[in-house]
Amino acid sequence: MDDAAREVAPDGNLGGATWGAQNASRIQHPLAKAIPALSRWLDMPSVPQSGDSNLPHVAGPAFGQSERMVVSPGREDHGWLSMPGGQSGHPMSPFYGAGHQDWVEGKPTPLLAGPVIHRITAHRD
Repeated sequence: MDDAAREVAPDGNLGGATWGAQNASRIQHPLAKAIPALSRWLDMPSVPQSGDSNLPHVAGPAFGQSERMVVSPGREDHGWLSMPGGQSGHPMSPFYGAGHQDWVEGKPTPLLAGPVIHRITAHRD
């Protein structure tokens, strides 16, 4: 027991030895994996999380669901989506990391698109 206690709380503070602290997320951008110095700017913040590998809420420090979606056919307007990191993997995009805090808090994002904010138009010459 003493060895186990030292492993989870080297400072002796067992009050801070929570599952969330042991299971904190580590969502790393692929570029930061290749160039670790970029982690500071590219990785999502590490947060304590619930879940485990054998639970419906599959979650570990470096693995978990890439997204969760709940929708019933014909009731798409009630559907929701939850995605860690946001809709864009490009760090210069305004949507990089958008929605990550909602994922952390378990706050669902509506599945259906909202009003058009940006539009890309292609022209043929």
